[in-house]
Amino acid sequence: MNAISQWWAIPMLTSGGLFVGGVLSIALERVPAWRAADPSDFRAGFAHTLRRVDRMQPALLVICLASTIGFAATTDGMARTLALSAAGGMLIVLAGSLAWLVPIQRRLVASAPPPPADVVRLRARWLRGHLARAALALAFFVPAVVAAVV
Repeated sequence: MNAISQWWAIPMLTSGGLFVGGVLSIALERVPAWRAADPSDFRAGFAHTLRRVDRMQPALLVICLASTIGFAATTDGMARTLALSAAGGMLIVLAGSLAWLVPIQRRLVASAPPPPADVVRLRARWLRGHLARAALALAFFVPAVVAAVV
């Protein structure tokens, strides 16, 4: 690995690790609690968590995506291939989050609460989507890590 790609590897691994750690911690810690909560308690806890992580998580993913592309552009061989596959996967995670999860989040935390039956349905969709996002984020971060060490 050359000196320039090392500089790209630092934000790629740092931001990617923080992003994946964040989505996995929510998947492992909050999802079971939210699944068991009644709709009004879920909405309150969800809104609180969202206020805390919604600013940082998208930024970490964008930084990881950009630095992974920068890493791929400054390396070659297997490292480039792995970095490009990681970047493609991260782009899928970002697009899926924006297209599927963000609209659900907005409805769940709207000032006019949806009816409890809608909250239950939206919660189930968001939880499934978040678990998929967490699994995909981890799966697509692994090639970035491997790229940095090959």
